[in-house]
Amino acid sequence: PPGHWNEIALDLAGKYNYGIDDTVKMLFALNGGLLDSSIAAWEAKRHYNFIRPVAAIRDRYAGQLIPTWGGPGADTVIRPGEEWIPFQIRTFVTPAFAEYVSGHSTFSTSSAEILSRYTGSDEYYDGITRSEFDFDGNGEFDLVGEFNFQPNSALIDSTLPSSVVTLRWPTLTEAADEAGFSRLYGGIHFQDGDLRGRAMGRQIGAAAYEKALSLFNGGPQ
Repeated sequence: PPGHWNEIALDLAGKYNYGIDDTVKMLFALNGGLLDSSIAAWEAKRHYNFIRPVAAIRDRYAGQLIPTWGGPGADTVIRPGEEWIPFQIRTFVTPAFAEYVSGHSTFSTSSAEILSRYTGSDEYYDGITRSEFDFDGNGEFDLVGEFNFQPNSALIDSTLPSSVVTLRWPTLTEAADEAGFSRLYGGIHFQDGDLRGRAMGRQIGAAAYEKALSLFNGGPQ
């Protein structure tokens, strides 16, 4: 997430025609918040040492038949609990550290809070502004706040989907919320880890932004 939110920040710098001074200040505030988010989230992970869904479900329902995703190209199937799989690329490895809280949620809401405060707007997608990147690989610069999954993308199984899928986030808040929620689909986080990570991230973002602002205005370090 820190890398993605730095890319989003650069998109916003272009969207608002920032010069080098404003861009550097925005990135300074953003990355201060990202560092604080990493400290807070991983302190919580070490303190609570909570199990991840993929391990919890397989242990809790071992020996029972339960519904689960059938894998790429398949619908929901019934299989033994110890064989439960999340909606995730099969080669993806579940992170080898504790579940609570979600780092994605903490990083993303902190970043959205800081960027919206710095720019004075929560707006992300406007349907007009283009970035300087072509991350979706369609041969043209991406619209800011939009991503197009191309057929046979390396990010998804080659059997799904067969046509372009467009993701679009009108606001930074919506982008941050979806980043957190996506980890539930992947079987990486429970709802509490997501929602409380978001709440923590918003508080961290507000505090980090105010600290950066005081430094910009010549306050104490």
